[in-house]
Amino acid sequence: MSKQKVKCLVAIVNRGKGSLVADICRSYQIYFTCGTLALGTAGSELLYYLGIGETDKEMLFSFLPAGLERDVMYEIAGRINIKKPGHGIMFTVPLSGISTLFRQKVMCESADKEEYMEQAERKYELVVAVVDHGFQDQVMDAARAADATGGTVFHARSLHDEDASSFLGIRLQGEKDVVMILSETGAYTGIMQAVNAACGLKTEAKGLIFSLPVDHFIGI
Repeated sequence: MSKQKVKCLVAIVNRGKGSLVADICRSYQIYFTCGTLALGTAGSELLYYLGIGETDKEMLFSFLPAGLERDVMYEIAGRINIKKPGHGIMFTVPLSGISTLFRQKVMCESADKEEYMEQAERKYELVVAVVDHGFQDQVMDAARAADATGGTVFHARSLHDEDASSFLGIRLQGEKDVVMILSETGAYTGIMQAVNAACGLKTEAKGLIFSLPVDHFIGI
């Protein structure tokens, strides 16, 4: 019997609505939500067409069992009228890999051996590490030692730091550094393992490590 998947929920909502999205996630016992400020950059007509008419946005990332995907998204859509043009967009992304302890906490599962999700026929994967603020250099040092060529960092904040700390049994900072590393498929598992060993949940960095599938890209 295959295990239920973990998915990444991405919500881009008008500034000031992020706390409501976080509250809805909390009501489903989803305690891993990070948010950052964002700006819409397309023309006004296109922004309106996409449902993100105001340029001042909050972008939120949350991690949830696939079985809750529809219920959570429908409730968020209903509470903030996300289906109405100009109120935001929301989508989920499948994970191609996730550190075991992180997965167990999201899924409320007992401990098991380290594992990664099945690998599709892709050339590249996006490895993501969400760590306490100030640990981005340690993430990149570990990634480079596993043959990563570089990464991109942005700042975010946890919207559930107290809940997540209680749920995990460890102290988490509210301020986060998010490190994204584009990797060849043959190398991404080694990079994840190296970053997880150096900066995972059991370390001072308290990192949440996962990877996302990449289908098409330009610039490599």
